[in-house]
Amino acid sequence: GTFRPLTVIAKPGTVVWANPPAPLTLCTNHCAQEIAEAVIKALAPGCPDRVLAGWGRRFRIAIQGKDPRTGRPFIWHMFHARPGGGASPAGDGWPTAGEGQAAGGIKFGSVEVTEVRFPLFFARHEFRPGSGGDGKYRGGLGSVLELHAEIAEPALANTAGDGIRYPPYGILGGKNGLPHRYRLRSRGRPDRALKTKEVGILVRPGDVFVVESGGGGGYGDPRERPAAARAYDVENELVTRRGKKR
Repeated sequence: GTFRPLTVIAKPGTVVWANPPAPLTLCTNHCAQEIAEAVIKALAPGCPDRVLAGWGRRFRIAIQGKDPRTGRPFIWHMFHARPGGGASPAGDGWPTAGEGQAAGGIKFGSVEVTEVRFPLFFARHEFRPGSGGDGKYRGGLGSVLELHAEIAEPALANTAGDGIRYPPYGILGGKNGLPHRYRLRSRGRPDRALKTKEVGILVRPGDVFVVESGGGGGYGDPRERPAAARAYDVENELVTRRGKKR
């Protein structure tokens, strides 16, 4: 009975009814999340107790090169540094829960196992303070990742995703979460901002990927957030200095 009351009107040749040979790899990711969240925002005024704020978007990095320890080629796909989940009437958003259509159901691999299997070093992998949108219930925090490429010769990277231009939305008075911020840091060069859809990014030995993933949107008026919750945020460094003032 879940789908019986619904009628879907879709136009052939569009993103929701693609014609061959259109690529469909990410059809259940970006498009699905955009559609679901558009419906949620539209229904929010009529059923405020059943909606939630925006979640972070998928934004992955894939690296291919040669492992200097073995001389063998490698390909690594980043599932780490997950964005935060949106807040809801039930409470704060889930930290580092990932994109909305997965609802926290995608796990990333062990950092230690990754470092053993690939020429990569995780210098940081932690919460991103202040990334969750403020509200009666705060959005879940995103992540900060500093990933060192321990390679001996240049490698290539590709990116795929969304979430740099438009942050996860706050709802019913809640504030937006922070958007993604991805950079490639090279010795003697300015940081290079990474776009969401790039191919053939040159990665030099010693380069560092600096990933700051987005936080979820907040739910409800920030002035209604309980004092105890505010104190918890400060004590556990979940907010920045600017967030403390709010």
